[in-house]
Amino acid sequence: MTLHVLNPVALKVEEKGSSAPRLPKLEGKHIGLYWNFKAGGDAALRRAGELLQARYAGLTTKLYTGSIGGSNHFLTKDDAKRISGECAGMVGSTAD
Repeated sequence: MTLHVLNPVALKVEEKGSSAPRLPKLEGKHIGLYWNFKAGGDAALRRAGELLQARYAGLTTKLYTGSIGGSNHFLTKDDAKRISGECAGMVGSTAD
């Protein structure tokens, strides 16, 4: 008779990435605000946009959402490419 011992703990998968470099200045820049449809994220992003506009002269913002999904919208590579072509930087909300 053979006894097979199994480990019920899942292996941890790590994906390492890095943040984009900070912009040297925000005055006059167009900043994207990405919302994934999580509750309250749009309100947080609108407030972040208001605070940025109050602090940096000429800064403008635009709210973006991902193009796929139901109750959550996911950012595709095409979405990211479109936003990066229109904006100098982006603020996103993804929390629950």
